Amino acid sequence: MAERLEQEGFEVVVTIVPEEVCDNRVMMKDFRKIEEDLQNIDAILTLSCGLGVASIIQVLSRKHSDIPVFISNNTEFMGMTERIGRFYMRCRGCGDCLLNETGGICPITTCAKSLMNGPCGGMVRGKCEVGNYENDCGWVLIFNRLKELGRLDLFTKLRDPVDWSESGHQREVVWR
Repeated sequence: MAERLEQEGFEVVVTIVPEEVCDNRVMMKDFRKIEEDLQNIDAILTLSCGLGVASIIQVLSRKHSDIPVFISNNTEFMGMTERIGRFYMRCRGCGDCLLNETGGICPITTCAKSLMNGPCGGMVRGKCEVGNYENDCGWVLIFNRLKELGRLDLFTKLRDPVDWSESGHQREVVWR
């Protein structure tokens, strides 16, 4: 991919192949190795699933939250590992990836109602009515991320509701 990007006129500052992109512990270790390179990049392109984008954003949030992360492919419950025994669903594998429009945060998994166009009327002080206001509103998270990236123009983009008629079928990936 680096070679292809360079052929298209992009400057590739650094490449890494993490052992496990969805494990924050591994990603922190890998990103420490390229800390100096991170000072000189405009964006990150990942060949991971949507879960990898979420993990990279979380790891970068400590020192480099202003770096946008772009996904190169469409993800087809992946669980992001925070630590042993604690996993979070950050990508549903719906096949209709919006991460490039929502700052790398999936509205389908972070919004309890999977809304596509901002917070509903049940949000109070950044918390969601689903779950008795204990969970963060997914769209507030998306708004804050887009604001941090200077891309609030994406927040006001009107999106069609999710067509759930195609999402209920079983899927599998066979490599052999």
